[in-house]
Order: sequence, then C-alpha cells, then structure tokens
Amino acid sequence: MKSRHTQYKIRTTILALFVIATMALTIAPVAHSEPITLLHEFAGGADDGKNSRDSLIVDSGTLYGMTQYGGSSNLGTLFSMNSDGTGFTVLHSFTPGPANGGCMPYGNLTLGASTLYGMTLACGSGYGTIFSMSTDGTGFTPLHNFTNIASDGSSPRGSLTLDAGTLYGMTYSGGASNPGTVFSIGTDGTGFTLLHDFTGGANDGGWPEGSLVLDSGTLYGMTYTGGASNYGTVFSMGTDGTGFTLLHDFAGGAGDGCLPIGSLTLGSGTLYGMSYQGGNFGSGTAFSMNTDGTGFTVLHDFAGSGNGDGSRPRGDLTLDSGTLYGMTPEGGNSNNYGTLFSMSTDGTGYTLLHDFTGGVSDARYSKGRLTLDSGTLYGMTYQGGDSGYGTVFSLGTGGSTVPEFPAGAIPFLGTVFGLVIGFVRRKKT
Repeated sequence: MKSRHTQYKIRTTILALFVIATMALTIAPVAHSEPITLLHEFAGGADDGKNSRDSLIVDSGTLYGMTQYGGSSNLGTLFSMNSDGTGFTVLHSFTPGPANGGCMPYGNLTLGASTLYGMTLACGSGYGTIFSMSTDGTGFTPLHNFTNIASDGSSPRGSLTLDAGTLYGMTYSGGASNPGTVFSIGTDGTGFTLLHDFTGGANDGGWPEGSLVLDSGTLYGMTYTGGASNYGTVFSMGTDGTGFTLLHDFAGGAGDGCLPIGSLTLGSGTLYGMSYQGGNFGSGTAFSMNTDGTGFTVLHDFAGSGNGDGSRPRGDLTLDSGTLYGMTPEGGNSNNYGTLFSMSTDGTGYTLLHDFTGGVSDARYSKGRLTLDSGTLYGMTYQGGDSGYGTVFSLGTGGSTVPEFPAGAIPFLGTVFGLVIGFVRRKKT
C-alpha cells in the first residue's frame, strides 16, 4: 500500500501535467469565422465596377460606394444598391479630361442631404479632383481640380468631411513643401483654402493617406510619416487652419504603432485608430488616445496569419456602443487574405469575426472601413468573388470567438496521458 506522501506526489504530478496541457490549448485559440453574405460581385466592364479600396455609406436602406476601376473607361465608377443586394446601379462612370471630374476615385463618399461628395486620385488637371453628384446619379459636377502647385494639393487618398456647407479634406502630396495639405472648400466649389501645408520632419506630419474627423471646431487626423521618428503622427488643428498641434509621434516597436494608413474615429472625447506597422509583432496596432494627446494606449497588437490574427490594417475603425469593428487586408488563419474583427473600446474581447478565404464564394483584401446599420456590417473588398474583381458583403455583428483545439493539440494530450500512465506504473513497481 502506498504511503500518503507517495499518493500526494502522484496526484500533484497529474494535476501539474493537466495544467500544462490546458495552457497549451489556450495559448492560441482559433476563432470561429462567421460566414459573410456576398451582396454583389464586381465583374468590371462598362456596366459594373472593379477593385474597390474604399468603404460604403448607407442612407435609408441604400448603399453608395465607388470602385477604382471598371465603368465605360475602366477608370472607376460610383454606384448604388439596396442593402439586400438588389438594384445595383452604376450612377457614374469616371472618364479622363480636365472638365470630366477626375478618375480613379479614392476614399469614401460623403452625404449631405441628397448630394454625394467625393474625390479622385487622378485625372482632372492630372492630380485628382473634388466632385459632387445627386444620389440619383444626376448633376455630376467637378468642384475643384488639384494642380500640384504651392498653393494647392495633389493626389488625395482620403475622404471629405462635411460641416455647415464646408468640406474639409487632405491631399497625399502637393503644397509648398510637397508632402501633402489640409484644405477646405464650399460645397458649391467656391472658397478653396489651403489650411495647412505639411512639411514633414520632427515638428510636422507628411503624406497623409486618410481623412479628417471634426469635433467642436477642431479637426483631427493622421499622417503616414513625419514626427520625431518619421513614423507618422496624430494631429489637431482649428477649422480655420490655426492651432496646428502634434498630439502623438508614432515610434514603432513594442508599445506603439507606426506608419498609419487610415483615419481616426471619435467617441466621447477619445480617438481610436490603427497603424499599418509597429507593435509587438510588427504587423500593426489598434490604439486609443484622448483628444488632448494624453493617454495613448495600444489596444491590440496584430499578430499576423501565423498566429491566427489580422495584419497590416489600412482602414478605419467603426464604433458602436462600446464596440470597435474593423478589417485587415492581410492575416487570418487560412490564406493571408485578411480578416474582420471586433473588440471592446478598452481592448478586451478581441474577436475574429471572419477569416477571408478568397475564391468565388468569398472575398479578400479589404482596404476600407465597415459601415454599420441596424446590426449589420457592410463592406467591400478589392478582390474576390466570381470574377476576382472584388465584392460588396454584409455580416451580422454576432460573430463569436470559439476556443478550439489548435493544430497538434490531440497528439500533445496523448503524450501527456502517456507520461501520466508511465509515471503511475513506475510508482506501482
């Protein structure tokens, strides 16, 4: 008969081995990927769009968006469709020429009453445009042709922000120093004003690729480079161009992001955003900070496809009732085709909602932001679908993280049980 001391040692060893097994199973839980619904699969050609890198807006059950290619000149489209996927209509095909309102649209549409406002990356006078159009596709109007001179911008890579008859935006390049501008313009195309001319360097930003957010007369935005480490910045300024302030200099590495490609999201005095690189794994971060620049916090370090996570986000976060939703164009568990995710505003509860797999029944490479309406998320992808030219999709917000056995877990458990049995048998002898 074994002594109590021997029995205690056996029970303690078994318990320790089971703790190790449990830890192994929970180190890398695999998220359950909720299926998306493909509402439209872009086919290109004169009657359809192709390759969208942007986001959707929704108004009274109608979705509006743009594609960078496709349409009559293969230089992009502006379209509408019902939120159930029916009624897809090309409202405008972009064509070259200074009088035609630009081509290769970039960024999201902005809605004011029944008028849509947007920007293009190219054409017009050669450096992109600002335009307006009615939601029924009539009245397309070029508002401004960027000219790439010292008093103008060039090549916008973001969207417009509308407030009281004035549009605010940024250009990726142009201005006196060339690394981009902040501007304002009336909704009728008058009063174009250069509010800020980025200079780069330690005390300014450079090459912005996103959009501005507005709160109580203050504009907030990000730049891809500039700042003390030249890894990008978060800034604020007045709507009249005064009071430009660097709120955060990205430093990269663990504990910070770097090179942000996208825009900020504002909620109750807190700014939320993502960086393309940086963080513990070098694959980007999601972060929050106060509007005065204090309290910068990394909410999530994207770990990449090898770790069952997203990678290198290029879009914006969507905020709803304490939950953030977003997309990454890379990462995931399957083919490195990107992910949809959610998490709480404090960074807890990170959940992989969908793991893009590409092919004809799924999508890949999501480069915009998600649009939320009545519990449903809507988005677009650059590729995927029947023709491989991208998709419009929807997904309910009820995705869940389900811990599953990671690869190798069952063999590991077999090894653990084998060790336990062997240990007990040795004790008996």
